[in-house]
Amino acid sequence: MSIRYNEDLDPNEGPGFGCFIWQAILFAVILLLIPVGLLAWGWPVWLLVILLVVDMVLLFFVSMTAVFLLRVFFADRRRGRGRTSGVARPPRVVSTDESTDE
Repeated sequence: MSIRYNEDLDPNEGPGFGCFIWQAILFAVILLLIPVGLLAWGWPVWLLVILLVVDMVLLFFVSMTAVFLLRVFFADRRRGRGRTSGVARPPRVVSTDESTDE
């Protein structure tokens, strides 16, 4: 795997938005299970530690997927900049000559 700088990202080579959604939902569910399992259901501490470690790994993947999707989105928006509507006018010339055409 090579590190590429200043190249266009190919959205087909990375994770999609559906992958991000599933990762985020799983992260949120596990994050909510930890205090509920501790306070209401009395789960053992070793199980809660495992859930916390899994949640931290999921947080890493959610953040990397979000960074990739944001880079793809803003790279696509950057290409669309510039004049998109209207007619380009010739540049205005400001002259300091004293001659006037009357």
